[in-house]
Amino acid sequence: MAFDSYRNTLSFDVPDTDTVYFSGLPTDITEEEVIKFFSQLGTIKLNKKNRPPTPKVWLYKDKSTGALKGDGTIAFDDPFAAGSAVSWFNDTDFRPGHKMSVSLAQRKGQEAGGYGGGGRGGFGGGGR
Repeated sequence: MAFDSYRNTLSFDVPDTDTVYFSGLPTDITEEEVIKFFSQLGTIKLNKKNRPPTPKVWLYKDKSTGALKGDGTIAFDDPFAAGSAVSWFNDTDFRPGHKMSVSLAQRKGQEAGGYGGGGRGGFGGGGR
């Protein structure tokens, strides 16, 4: 949020994602509990590819055991709701004794520094 003295108004930065990553939840959590909790701040986005459409919630599981890990992602219809979820829920108790961490989600492989190749290959280079 910033004050625009030229227009004499407040301006808000739009988050670049509508999805938040959460961790620290109990491992017996249900998708319905997560939806109910996060929907306090906004409408949960629906995956319209599914019939009927289902909420975009992913609870991560251990690959070898299939047990829930206590983390996942949830997508909101409005990116501002995602930003609010970080402000309101990060470092709070989901249940007593289960302090959770909430942050804006990043796509897999996306670094905080932005775009770019890294490593070998990438654009241009080589030959004369």
